[in-house]
Amino acid sequence: SYLFMMNNHCHFSQLKGTKLGDLMGNSWLGAHEQYKDYYAALYLRESWGKLLILLTQKGWISPPVGGATDYHQGSDDKKRLKAFNEAFDERYKKHSNWIISDDCLRQKVCQLLVQAVVPVYKSYMQKYGVLVQQDASARKYVKHTTQSLEKMLSSLFQPQLSKYCS
Repeated sequence: SYLFMMNNHCHFSQLKGTKLGDLMGNSWLGAHEQYKDYYAALYLRESWGKLLILLTQKGWISPPVGGATDYHQGSDDKKRLKAFNEAFDERYKKHSNWIISDDCLRQKVCQLLVQAVVPVYKSYMQKYGVLVQQDASARKYVKHTTQSLEKMLSSLFQPQLSKYCS
């Protein structure tokens, strides 16, 4: 619903310089621009915010100071990373079928996603990734790199030509 609302307000805000836009006035056009941004923020928070909590939520034991080698939280870190991977993949699969036809709006939403998700993931991996990777089965826990997450998020909402060519 947030993408639908963003898309609608995007179309209205782009009427600047047209007869209808001139008739409605700059305050009307500006309000639609603000609503577009408002729904983009809601989309980000409601669709991806819960995902970020998996890597930032308090209550998880922090790693020991001094680099103790018998660090027992590794399994918690693996569970957390596994939960993040599953949630990310589920959201990505669902949202990759959605289309934002306006190029500027699509780029803006993708940029907001990258700015919200990638730094949190990168920070988590800098803190705990080494501990997770010490395990021989680390590949099943470290599924994404920061670059692959950025690339995936940046590719969302693209119209697929094959849908229209068949």
